[in-house]
Amino acid sequence: MTLHSLALNRIYYMSRTTDTPLTEAHMRVLEYAWNYYRKNSVGPLFQNIKKHTGVTKEELSSMFPSGISSLYTWVGIPIQSRDKGCKPMATIDVENPREVYFDHNATTPLRREVVDAMVDFLQDPQSHGNPSSSYDIGSRAYDVIERARGQIAKGLGVDSGEIYFVGSGSEANNLAIKGVAEKFIQANADGDAPGHIICSRVEHPSVLETVRYLEDNGFDVTWLDVDRDGVLGADQVAAAIRDDTAIVSVMAANNEIGTIYPYAEIGSLCAARNIPFFVDAIQAYGKIPIRPKEMGISLLSLSGHKIYAPKGVGAIYIDKDLDLAPLIHGGSQELGVRAGTENVVGIMALGLAAELSYAEMESQTARYIELRSYFLERLTGIVPGAIVNGTLENRLPHNLSIGFPGVDSGSLLLSLNQIGVAVSAGSACSASSNKVSHVLEAIGADIDKFGTLRFSFGNQTDIEDIDYLFTHMPAILAQLAADARG
Repeated sequence: MTLHSLALNRIYYMSRTTDTPLTEAHMRVLEYAWNYYRKNSVGPLFQNIKKHTGVTKEELSSMFPSGISSLYTWVGIPIQSRDKGCKPMATIDVENPREVYFDHNATTPLRREVVDAMVDFLQDPQSHGNPSSSYDIGSRAYDVIERARGQIAKGLGVDSGEIYFVGSGSEANNLAIKGVAEKFIQANADGDAPGHIICSRVEHPSVLETVRYLEDNGFDVTWLDVDRDGVLGADQVAAAIRDDTAIVSVMAANNEIGTIYPYAEIGSLCAARNIPFFVDAIQAYGKIPIRPKEMGISLLSLSGHKIYAPKGVGAIYIDKDLDLAPLIHGGSQELGVRAGTENVVGIMALGLAAELSYAEMESQTARYIELRSYFLERLTGIVPGAIVNGTLENRLPHNLSIGFPGVDSGSLLLSLNQIGVAVSAGSACSASSNKVSHVLEAIGADIDKFGTLRFSFGNQTDIEDIDYLFTHMPAILAQLAADARG
């Protein structure tokens, strides 16, 4: 089993604080110890470590500052004494612990209405029909999918036949960009090069890596920079457009710093030049109004687990006048755009969640802005040197990216986790990586002076959650500062 992101955060933090370079042998031993503890509830002994990793007791002592004690600490295995270890986080006593979830940009819990609908559907003895089958229960499954298609289309103001279901937001992003690129190549087979793509530098990795893949395969790419607030202008797109531009890809809003991009203005530019404009709306969908037909948007992606539906289901809007090459070949499902038997219950849940999100958008936006203002008020009183990454003027209402002065983001994340507060790191120890976030790099964030955490609210977030965080924040910051002083 691969190391979990929380374990990797801890490992990267410990590596830095003890000045221990991570080698392949380190990671092999750490992954073995972590998996052993998860399976057996105790840490592995020296003989097990040597047997399964080839690392001896003597080698282990030279690899880690305190040998096996460090190994255990690095992966979160409880040990009797930590005198020789190194604390990877602040540990404080909390009288009334509370579970607080501030990571809705990463994923959202299933909302009750969606769970109830899924349970009712799955308990129906005729819910197992294949939508492509030619009998009644298959027809019922088909109708469920078409209802969900209509629910999503209504919120976007598009035709239901322009909504296609896929397995995830990342798949939708790949389908949009590669699908357009392949058709562009086919239509311009006599050209010297495949074509040109315009893309911002702060897109989600599923967009960036897709564009880089095409760049490696001959496409010329113009990468658009952003300013210190993460903002880019439609004029940058206008200046970059060429006669051979195959597609423009700019997200609706940034998943890390919440900045909203001028997708309507960009869409107008692209529509005037008849260039497909793709918008990754996975973070923005259900949070801000987006009307593709009115805004010149040719393709748009969304994902279920960002709007309180299950993971493993997403959708893509494709303008009816746009011809797209499929990623997955096989059957004729989704009008040939995406082969494979549909995830009927997931699609049903996505449709319901989409309908609820649009119905509540205005009221939730107002509530999120109130929560955000209260959060910033408490933050200023406790951490006056903290900064907000991104603009507050043109931002998703439920998102805050905060830079804490003189604090490592990984240690603060782990400390908050100890008291039940879930957040995302944005620098240094970002999830599953010890690299700095590409978004923070793009905006020129001072990662040496500030450790960044992302706080994102959801439909169950309340004032008490924020009060809980800031009640315990001073003690955590004081302990981290004391540890830093040695």
